[in-house]
Amino acid sequence: MKRGNIAKKTVIRVAVNIVILIIAALFLTWLLEYRYFINNADDVWIFVRDHTKIYLYNSLITLTILGVIYGLVRRIFLSISISTAAVLIFGYIHIAKFGFRGTPLLPEDFQMGSQTGTLTKFIDMSQVVRLIIAVILVIILGIIIDRLTKKWLGKESTEPSNPWWRRYRIISRIAIIAVSICGFMITTDFIRHHGRERDIEIPILDSHFTDWNQVTNYSDNGFLIGFLYNTTKLAITEPGGYSKDKMKEIDASLTEMKQAADVDRINIADAGYNVIIVLDESFYDPSIIADYYKYSGGDVTPNLHRLQENNPSGYLFSPDYGGGTANIEFETLTGLTNYWLKTVPYTNLITKQKSVPSLASYMKSAGLHTVAIHPFVGGMYKREEVLPRFGFDEFIDIQDFSDAEHDGSSEYVNDRTTYNKTLDYIKNTPEKDFVSVITMQNHAPYIENEYGDPKFIISGIDNEAEKSSAETYMMSLNKSDQYLGEFIDNLGNFEEKTIVLAYGDHAPGVYSSVLENENPEISNLVRLTPFILYANFDTESEPVKLPTTTPNCLGNFLLNYYNLQKPANYYLLDTVCEQTPILTDIYFGSTAPAESTELGNYNLLTYDLTAGKQYILK
Repeated sequence: MKRGNIAKKTVIRVAVNIVILIIAALFLTWLLEYRYFINNADDVWIFVRDHTKIYLYNSLITLTILGVIYGLVRRIFLSISISTAAVLIFGYIHIAKFGFRGTPLLPEDFQMGSQTGTLTKFIDMSQVVRLIIAVILVIILGIIIDRLTKKWLGKESTEPSNPWWRRYRIISRIAIIAVSICGFMITTDFIRHHGRERDIEIPILDSHFTDWNQVTNYSDNGFLIGFLYNTTKLAITEPGGYSKDKMKEIDASLTEMKQAADVDRINIADAGYNVIIVLDESFYDPSIIADYYKYSGGDVTPNLHRLQENNPSGYLFSPDYGGGTANIEFETLTGLTNYWLKTVPYTNLITKQKSVPSLASYMKSAGLHTVAIHPFVGGMYKREEVLPRFGFDEFIDIQDFSDAEHDGSSEYVNDRTTYNKTLDYIKNTPEKDFVSVITMQNHAPYIENEYGDPKFIISGIDNEAEKSSAETYMMSLNKSDQYLGEFIDNLGNFEEKTIVLAYGDHAPGVYSSVLENENPEISNLVRLTPFILYANFDTESEPVKLPTTTPNCLGNFLLNYYNLQKPANYYLLDTVCEQTPILTDIYFGSTAPAESTELGNYNLLTYDLTAGKQYILK
């Protein structure tokens, strides 16, 4: 064959391959959006129609990623099938997470990759099996099509007589990969490197980045752009003005405040109290949204309401919905905030520090024995590494629950077992104890008839899956409420003086009809979880309704209400929690909290202790 004909054939083959890759990129982007919208094709076509420019830009990014894979594999349909398999896997992870938490897949979620085995307890394994089969079939299909089209889209000669770089097409591979990577870096530069503003306009796409609501961010900009936008959050930004001298200045000021205020407060070592903090998994009050989720069957949480009437109580404005327990636990135990960090501190920050001050380390310094009790796998959220850094002497996890009780067919240890373990512990230790309890009973998923026939029947909800999950959840919640009441009543008969902070970390991920309401006053109702303070002795104080707050202020409420001496940084919280009792993105929306010296110092303190050089401790 003449050289000219060979060149012409090569050009045609390259052009056809490029066209196939472009079509594949358009398809893969559509498929990714289809998975993002929970397999709703109508929503995808609306997105393509109303955001055509954004859809094409996402497709361009997809094309650069597909180009890298093609450069590595050099078999076009196998490359497409590998990419399709990746989309199916990413899509499944997103759907599973969205079903539990109402938020899309984020880069930070992959920090939990080492705990994949533990996380499988929360998913439907039959769906995983179907996903694996689909992935295998897609790969096989790609291989078959490659073989069938080899004659027309074939590769160069692989004769042994050819030089190795020709046999393995090294030069062309490197060229394709290099061009694709350069294309990816150029097209995504403005996405991966952006300011820290809460809303950023994107003129080129006639759109904007929304920092405070990732559902909106992904829905407006597509899955790929939304995901890439959040990669910047994996790196913690140093706040302006951070320095050793500034932190020493803050430390001196807080130490002076502590010395003056502690004179009129009770020393925890002298008080002789046990201190218990109960993070009650997914503990919520359905009566808050009874106008939107009408149900029969009576009061789901009668013990909660009894405790609210007789004890100081309030509502937590949870930063998360349907999940994120460790982030809320972090704020409660440290008095710090994730508002500026925007990460998973347990997995991304705390394990990089030798220690981080917390209520546990403070109580330990006062002579209390410190223990965390959690009836689940200790490696979840790296608690087994994090809690010693917080100052806990012991961590009792699922391995120590051999006598655990379970309600119905639930695989989770019920709260009665967890509370009994707590009571037994404080009874059998000679010293006073600081106990952090993290329950598991109300954890998702909420499987139909898991607790038998539902007692609480929801009406007015068309989505049968949502209705069934909510009814199962309320059966679990009713039991959890019963056990909380029993726990408090048992403490009432306990000889040792004990104070308790009990709170729900977040609502369960079963109230999407309220969560998705366009009116924030309604949608934010699923952010409100109850908290109570309790003492098994007379405090000579009337029950009060405490302000709605985020978890960073809960520990300060406890210490203030019982007039206990506090760590120095908690005196900063006095002002912060008064000025800004709710500090979370979803509450402020496109605005931001009013700036103040105290809030600025709080930002510096949070950074210094978690991601900085801990100047304030030196």
